Amino acid sequence: MRLALLCLVLGAGTLGCSQSSEPLQKVDVAAQVAGLKGNDDAKTAALTELAAGGKNSAAAVDEIIPLLKSEDPVIRRLAAYALGQIGPSAKAALPALTALMQDSDRNAVTAALNAIRAIDTSKASVEAPPNTMN
Repeated sequence: MRLALLCLVLGAGTLGCSQSSEPLQKVDVAAQVAGLKGNDDAKTAALTELAAGGKNSAAAVDEIIPLLKSEDPVIRRLAAYALGQIGPSAKAALPALTALMQDSDRNAVTAALNAIRAIDTSKASVEAPPNTMN
């Protein structure tokens, strides 16, 4: 899990960190979904745990998707990362992840890009939009 968080914090998905090679953790998805309704610290903890659960966290996809529009860029990045870790079971998130590709936070864009690629391998050639920030 530490490797996964390091990749997320550093925005290192382009360095091959988009899918962790660590074993999936057992996650109490219901408890983590409840955490997604808490403050930003609770959301961060819940998203981290759901990401660690990978495909075992698929039942949380519908609850994670709205967090891609959070005012907090860290929450947006973590939500995208968790969806990417869930993988193909998170296909419902593709439209929201595609919208996140226009985010002003370049790390959120990278997380969205990596998630899209992890969820739908046919989109492996998708590229980030050019950086238009000054």
